[in-house]
Amino acid sequence: MNDTALREKLATSTRILAMQGLLGLFGHISVYQPETKRVFLSPGAGSDKATVQAKDILIADLDGRVLEGEVLPIEWPIHTTLHATRADALSVFHLHAPRATLFAIARREFRPVTLRGVMFGEGIPLHTETQLVMTVERGHRLAKLIGTKRAALLRGHGIVVVGRDIEEALYASVVLEDEARNAMEAAVLGELQTFTPEECRNINREDDFPRRARRAWKYFAAQEARWDRQPGTGRAPLA
Repeated sequence: MNDTALREKLATSTRILAMQGLLGLFGHISVYQPETKRVFLSPGAGSDKATVQAKDILIADLDGRVLEGEVLPIEWPIHTTLHATRADALSVFHLHAPRATLFAIARREFRPVTLRGVMFGEGIPLHTETQLVMTVERGHRLAKLIGTKRAALLRGHGIVVVGRDIEEALYASVVLEDEARNAMEAAVLGELQTFTPEECRNINREDDFPRRARRAWKYFAAQEARWDRQPGTGRAPLA
C-alpha cells in the first residue's frame, strides 16, 4: 500500500476509534510499511482524534527518528519495537479503552464470553510495569510479554492490540472493548460462563478472521462518514 493510502486509512481508523470512545486525549495507533521500514503514527496526547486527517499523520523510522511531522507520541516505542520484532505486527494500537482497561486494574483474568471474543482465547497477558513505555528497552519487554498473542493489558493504564493490518487491529480493538463490557454486565447476573482455550481453538479454526475484519472496516467507515464529530455520539454497536 502506498503512502497516501496508508495515511488515509490510518486517519480514518483514528476517527473511527474516537467515534467508538476508544481514543480521546490519550492513545495512538500505527501501521508499518516493511518495504521502506517506516512507521506511520497518529498524533498523540492533545490532538483531536475525531478530526485527524491524512496530513496529520506522523512518519518515523524504527529508531524513533521523526521523518515527517512534528513530535511523536511519548510511548512511540510500543509501536516500533513490536513492528521490528514481530513480522505479523504491521498495525499496533495503544488505547485507553474504558472497559477493557478495567481488566488491567481488577485482579480478574480476562477470558472470552462471546463467540466474537474467542479471538483472544490464548489469553491476554498483563504488563505489570508501572512506568510508561517511553524507552526501547521497555518496549522490548512489552513485546516479549505479548509474544505471539493478539493483545496485552497494561497495568492501570490501557491496552495494546496487534494486527496484520489496520482492519484487523481495529476490529480486534472494538471486539476487546465490547467483550469487556459484556463480561462486566453479565457478571451482575451471576457467575460468568467463559469459553475454554480448547473451545476457542475449535471455533477459531472455522473462523475467517481477515474477512470479518474487512467487513467490520466497511461497516465502521460508513458509520464514521455520517458521524457529527461530537464527543459521546455516533458509537456503532457490534450487536
